[in-house]
Amino acid sequence: MDALTTKLSSNPTIEIIPPLKVSRFSNFITCLCCNRSRTPGEIDDDGCGICNECLEPNAERGDIPAFEVALAQLPAGYLEGNFKGRRWSVTVKRSADGRREWLFAEDLGGSDIVSFNLYRLENGRHTLRPCEMSQAKVVEFVIGFRPDTRSG
Repeated sequence: MDALTTKLSSNPTIEIIPPLKVSRFSNFITCLCCNRSRTPGEIDDDGCGICNECLEPNAERGDIPAFEVALAQLPAGYLEGNFKGRRWSVTVKRSADGRREWLFAEDLGGSDIVSFNLYRLENGRHTLRPCEMSQAKVVEFVIGFRPDTRSG
């Protein structure tokens, strides 16, 4: 093994977990989001082990405008607040050209996270790309998150 390969593969803090096969005799894969058995064709190629159904825009179309309004109200940078009675930290980044927004949120008292990229396309459309979770989870979080109020 060459030195670069050894250096890259010897990092103990990186763990890659491939989707699990239901059994060694089965051609089914367990979705990391919904834990249902899926055929390889039902697992998104770049969804990191999440099925197409979980990645589909399954949130009600009425929620999308509310999602966009709620996201626009979050300031760029780090903030804390509440979601479903729990404390969360949220980091929002926006590209200089306004075409990409990135959010990473972490439950401060647990292990849950929410993470996504929102791309604004030239044709005026948006593409929401959740990171290893369903779009419904992302939309629910952004709409329901309540940042701490800042006294000023």
